Amino acid sequence: MPVPDEVADGSGTGAGVPPAAQMESKTVAKLLAVSGLLGVVVALGFEGFETLSHRSREWVWHDLAGAHPRAAVTLAITTVGGLALGLALRYAPGHGGQHPADGHALYSHDGDRLSVILGVLVVGFVGLVAGASLGPEGAVIPAAAGLSLAAGRWFRLPPALAGLLPGVGISALLATMFGSPLAGAVPVMEMVPAGSALPMPLLMLPSLTASATAVLTLQVLHAEPAGYLELGHVGFARGDLAWAVLIGVVVGGVGLLVDWLTPVLRPLTRRLDAKNVLITTTVGGFGLGLIYVVGGDEARFSGVPELLEVTDGSLALGAVVLAIAAKVIATAWCVSVGFRGGKIFPVAFMGGAAGFALHLAIGGIPVGVAVGGGIAAALATGLRAPVTAVLVAASLVGPEFLPLAVICVVVSHATHLLADQLAAFANSPDQTQGSHA
Repeated sequence: MPVPDEVADGSGTGAGVPPAAQMESKTVAKLLAVSGLLGVVVALGFEGFETLSHRSREWVWHDLAGAHPRAAVTLAITTVGGLALGLALRYAPGHGGQHPADGHALYSHDGDRLSVILGVLVVGFVGLVAGASLGPEGAVIPAAAGLSLAAGRWFRLPPALAGLLPGVGISALLATMFGSPLAGAVPVMEMVPAGSALPMPLLMLPSLTASATAVLTLQVLHAEPAGYLELGHVGFARGDLAWAVLIGVVVGGVGLLVDWLTPVLRPLTRRLDAKNVLITTTVGGFGLGLIYVVGGDEARFSGVPELLEVTDGSLALGAVVLAIAAKVIATAWCVSVGFRGGKIFPVAFMGGAAGFALHLAIGGIPVGVAVGGGIAAALATGLRAPVTAVLVAASLVGPEFLPLAVICVVVSHATHLLADQLAAFANSPDQTQGSHA
């Protein structure tokens, strides 16, 4: 294990232990202790944020507006909410961070300042209460990463190790959301750049530590993870493997729809931004309300509890397809306008609903396989991280579905890798010249 520069010239007192190695062990021990503390703090912070935003949204959308608000009420809430979002973006420290449609960096250059962290949370909170078709993770990830960076400075960790802490905070956040230490720590493996100078144990142990303490904090609080769907036991039967392959091929593309549509909508909102961000968010809120009025209540909010409403059997195939289309448009519109939030839960909704639509169209597909497989397939393409997609899908629908989820993810990922290769081949100069010949 390489010795950080900051401790290479230190002196130790342990018998038979080289001074530099002893100093390094102390530094790594401090890193793990800070990581464990971050797991607790991030878990408590996320639970507080999620509880406050959820109860505030319930108060606005149910207590005040009614369970199924009239069109005028929906438009009023989203329009006023859009205006409030614009005010938060203008006056909050840090202005909510980078625009989500323009890259959505994990944190800005001053993202470790407490005022900026608080500003990011305020902007995310306002957007979610206004009814954004997004999950909470995108609003909280910059805050968790910024807080982790600040912790590295507060505890005076060497830069080489402090640079690991944003990933540690994100791991703790994901573990809290899905109630699984692996769902928090394993994604770090897909984030690590090739050729990293630090060994894998040093890269993984802090994230594993933070993920474990975050989940333990949930257990102490008797709190449920934010993302879980009770789809019932998904038992394996002959033919399910074939259905999983079909779902991976057909439904996987649904996860890409938001990324395809956002660049189409962003030029419009960018022109509005040039005039005034308040215009962008107010128009954005009104547009979101229109989407909800046309698409129905199922298209609202993050999509995890709403997916259960779509798959309870009360909707016909046409209504399910309408809900999927409305969810895709609403999520892409929210990202284009500048609502801060994540797309994990909306993509899970799209995939699960698309799988349920396949179940309605082809009656032989079991509901659990269709919905769970659709979630896994869409997450594989929507997140562009297949290992993370498997863990998230397993956390959402339960570990008993994991074998079929892996099949759906692998097939979906392979299908779209092949599609990308075919598209690149079709657009290559040699092929273009050959078509003109």
